[in-house]
Parts: sequence; structure tokens; C-alpha cells
Amino acid sequence: MARWGLRGKSLFALASSCVFALLIIAVIGWSFIQKGQEYAAENYANSVTQLNYQRILTPISREVALAERFANAVVVRRWLSNPEDSFLAKQWREEAQGYLDTFQNHALFIVNDVTRHYYFADADTPLSTVPIYTLDETKKADQWYFSTASRDATFRINVNYDEVLKAMKVWINVPVREQGDFIGLAGTGFSLGRFTTQFLESHVQGVTPFIINARGGIEVHRDTALIAYHAQQSGNKTGSIYALLDNDVSKGLVEDALTRAQQSEGQVVTVKVQQGGRKQLMSFVYFPLLDWFVVSNIDLANVRLFDSGLVLPAVSVFVLLLIILLIVFGFVVERLLITPIRHLQLSARAISSGSYNIALTADSNDEIGDLSKTFNKMARQVRHHTQELEEKVQVRTAELKKAHEKVVEAHDKMEASIDYASLIQKSILPDRQMRQFLGEDHSVIWRPRDVVGGDFYVFHTRDEGCLLGVVDCAGHGVPGALMTMLMRAAIDYSIARVGLTDPAALLSVIDETLRSMLSEEVSANKVATNADVGLVYVPKDGSDMCFSGAKIALYASNGDACIKYDSGRRSLGDRRRGEYENRHLPMAGWTYYMATDGFLDQSGGAKNFGFGNKRFEALLKSHASLSLKEQAASFENALDQYMGNQPQRDDITLLSFRFDASHKSLL
Repeated sequence: MARWGLRGKSLFALASSCVFALLIIAVIGWSFIQKGQEYAAENYANSVTQLNYQRILTPISREVALAERFANAVVVRRWLSNPEDSFLAKQWREEAQGYLDTFQNHALFIVNDVTRHYYFADADTPLSTVPIYTLDETKKADQWYFSTASRDATFRINVNYDEVLKAMKVWINVPVREQGDFIGLAGTGFSLGRFTTQFLESHVQGVTPFIINARGGIEVHRDTALIAYHAQQSGNKTGSIYALLDNDVSKGLVEDALTRAQQSEGQVVTVKVQQGGRKQLMSFVYFPLLDWFVVSNIDLANVRLFDSGLVLPAVSVFVLLLIILLIVFGFVVERLLITPIRHLQLSARAISSGSYNIALTADSNDEIGDLSKTFNKMARQVRHHTQELEEKVQVRTAELKKAHEKVVEAHDKMEASIDYASLIQKSILPDRQMRQFLGEDHSVIWRPRDVVGGDFYVFHTRDEGCLLGVVDCAGHGVPGALMTMLMRAAIDYSIARVGLTDPAALLSVIDETLRSMLSEEVSANKVATNADVGLVYVPKDGSDMCFSGAKIALYASNGDACIKYDSGRRSLGDRRRGEYENRHLPMAGWTYYMATDGFLDQSGGAKNFGFGNKRFEALLKSHASLSLKEQAASFENALDQYMGNQPQRDDITLLSFRFDASHKSLL
């Protein structure tokens, strides 16, 4: 019986597996068939909805990009600024003709904001510098232009249904600006008729694609009686997606799906609803350019996405194959495996005992015989390699221990050096002097990216007043810290030469001093040795302050407004010398801020963008009424929340201060 033991067990295991597989197929077969259509319908709904979304997105995106290029063309801006110049008019006509031929419907328009002249061209209207008509702000039909002109947006899309052409028209309006000033409007218009026709094509039974607006009104549907504009004309109230649903539960599911689709732009949201007395699927994807939702309606009772009639033949073939496999497997196991393995069994017992000196029998010349010979060779090699490995492990362990001790020693020395450097760098910061002279009406956020950094701030006082400043040296870590020491020496030397009262002149002298300190070799190797600096001189007599900066701006906030005073465009020590000017600013009634780019450029948020000027200015306005100590805590908390799990990218410094009549004696 031992001779047939392995074979019998193998055949029994295979037979049991076959029977078990058949039972599982019998149990889950019907469930698979019932759920299969619903699962396939959901996947198909997601795919076809995404496809329909792309069918509409692609042509509109192309037209938007082309319209923006047309509105931003140099010739267009020059002609709108000088419409009477015949040479510019000719150039514009040649330029515009190229865009006219490229636009989808070969149509374009342009409006001059000064003259209010409206120019239009399409396949039936040739391009001309003679306006079609002049816009009138009192006319309701022209309000689209004045509404668009009053908005600060890169473009605006209007969608309207043309009752004459029975087609959906899309107009793309792009503001034309010259040096930031609005000078006109340009764009194109095209019909969505061809795209909606392709969109409504569905070759799958039970699948109905359509489009709704943000309020749920049906804009595009193969049954025109359900479309919102037909419903309004006939007085019918069925022109909404909610009118298609059987109960309030389904309406609530659809309303929630629309909200989720709008929040996750470009993602398909699918829900199960009750419609027409049957369970159906509805898939939604939000199209923000038109404020539409692309919808796919799947009737689970009628959809036929796969042929369930193939299941029974497949099961029959599977059973037949299992029977044939059982017969063949038994023969193969007996002839090719059972007998050779029985001989190998005795040798395997010997090798399993750990005695590598015992040779395995290798009577056969097939793979099992080769396996036995390989076992013999392996036993000899394992014995030899085990001895060598033990010796090498002992040697390598000793070497690694010594190396580890050296690395730990070097690491400790490096950390001690950097910590000491941090103490030295902190010693140059004027915290004590600022507390003595400014008290509670100043705050500083100083956060080096590493233990030491390239940011620092300065404070100097003399009989005539005081000087505050923020410095951002190139680099961070140890290189940036070394640059701070160099910049501190250059600032002290320059103040001794020209004093505190003229920040612009002081910046120029600091720039000259810094360049003289750096060797020609450093400049030749293009090592970054520049620095951004912002300086504010505050006179003791309470008159206007004086600000000048090198790529560090000054912000002022009184709670109602936030003003940014720009600085010079070039850093100190830059390849080209910069020009710096003084700005005289009121002392009382405002809180002033200077920040390095580490604060403004710190990435974070949902899209991992930089913190940015707009968010920073809003932060200053909303906290202007707080004390500067409370402001600093709020600013750090806002920055930490925005950063989230993102690492700090650069050194961060933010200096805040305010002066009023009570501070004159302190200065």
C-alpha cells in the first residue's frame, strides 16, 4: 500500500479539488450571473461617462487655448491701443486671418474698450477693420460684455441655446490687457451640435447618455421632450433630472452625487436609483468650463453588456478538462514521479539529518538523478562555505564595529560643531536690543531650515533714530550661516560709513562692500553669494519712515487694507548691480512686515503650491488688530497648518513692527 500511497493521495487531492471547484461554481454561478451585469454596467457607466466627458472637453480646451493666444498676441494689443494706425490695422488683419482659419467654426470677435466698437468675422462675414456695431451699456443685449469686463478672470465661457439654429452655442471671451490694464475683449464662438450628436450615440441597449446643468435641468437628451428649454416652452415641469426619479431617496442620492462630482472635478460618481419602477445606475462627471454634468443612465433590466449564454458551455468544458486532467495526472504521477521520488526519499532522509558526508544515491539519468548528484555537490559546498563564512563573519564583524565607532565619533563631532555654530549665529541676532527699544510692539519669526541658516535680522540705534532690517543670504545650512557672518560684517562696516538715515544709499554701500570681500575665484566659480535685504529707517522725531529693499518687499496693514511696497529687483552681490530707491511712509496707524521668500515660497495645501502673496496679505489684514506677539503665534500656526506634512524648503524670517506717538521717547 505504501507503493500507492503518494499516488493515491495525489489522485484523491486532485479529485477532491475538482469536486470542490464544481460545488463552488454551482453555488456562486447564479450569483455571478446576477451580479455580473450590474458590475459590468457600473464599469461601463464609468468608462462611457469619462469618454463622453473627454469628447466635450477636448474641443473646448483647444478653443480656449487658441482664443487666449489670439487675445494675448502683440499685434492685437497694439492695434487695440492705436485703432487709427493703418499699418497696425493691416498687421492685425493678417494676424487675425490666421486665427480665423484655425478656429473650429472659423469665427472670431474683438471689442475695443475705448471705442466700444465690436468687430466680428466668420465664414459668411469677411474680416474687416470696420466695426459691426458699437456696444451700448444701456442695452440689455450688450450686458454680456460689461459683465465680462468687470471681472478679473483669464477667460469666461457663455453657453446659450440658439432658437433659430436649434443648436447649443458656446462663446469664449478673453480679456485683452496691456501692462495690466483692460483694453478690450477677444474670442470665438462655436456650436456644440456635432459633439452632442456624437455624445448621444450609444450602441448598447439600456444605456442613455445626457447632459444636465448645475441646477439639474436637462440640456442635452435624445428625447428632446425632456430637455429643459422644451419643457419651459410647453409649460411641462419634466425638464429636470429629478423628474425622472421615482422617490425622494433617489433624488437625495442624485443630489449628493452631483455635489461629490463637483468637488472631485474630472472623477466619475455612480449611484443606484429607482427609476421607472426599476433599479438603474446613474453616473455623473462635472464639466467646470460649462458648469455642466455629463450623465450616463444604465437600465439594469435591459442592459446586455455580456452574453450569459456562454456560461453553461464554459462550465461543461471546464468539467471535461478536469476529468481528462485527473486521468493524465494519475498516469504522470505514477510513471514520472512516484517511482523516482521513492528512491530519492532515502537519500533525502540522510541529507535532512545534517550529515553532509553521506552521498545520495543517483541511479536514474533524468532530472531527479541530476538532482541527487546536485545534492551531493551542494552538501560538499555548503560544508566548505559554512566554515569560510563563519571565519569571514568574525573578521567583518570586528571591522564593522571599528568603522561604526569611527562614524559615531565623527557624527558627534559634527553635531557639536553645528550646535556651537548655531549659538554663534544666534549671538548676532539683536533680540535684546529690540526688546529694550521696541518692547511688545515688535515680533520676530526666525526658523532656519537646518540648525543654522542663511536668514538673520538687524537692529541699530543712534541719536537720530533706529534701523531695522531683514537679510536672506544665498543658501542655507552651514554655507548660508557663513554668508550671514559675512553680510553682518558688511552691514556694520557700511553703517559706519554712511549712517542709518538713507537705506537706499546704505544698500549700495553694502553691495560694494560685499563685492570687495569676495575673491575673484569665488565669482569665477559662480558660487551663489548674493543676499536679499530689506531696511527701514525710523527717525526719532516721529516723521515719516524711510524704506528701501533689495528683493525684499515691505507690507503695511491697518486691518482694512494691506499695501505692498515693492523693493529693488536685484539682490546685493548679484551679477548685475541693482538700483535702490527710498520710500517715505507714515509711522503711526500702520503695522509693517518684512519677510524672506522662505515664508512666501513654502509649499503646502491641497495642491502643494507655495504660500503666496495673496494668502500672506489676507493673513496680515485679518490679524492686524492683534498684538504683535499674538500675530506671530497665529502666523506660525497658519504656516504649519498650510505646510501639513511637507518639509520646510528654506529658512524663514518674518519681522513685524509698529510705531506710534508713545514710541517717540523710546527711540
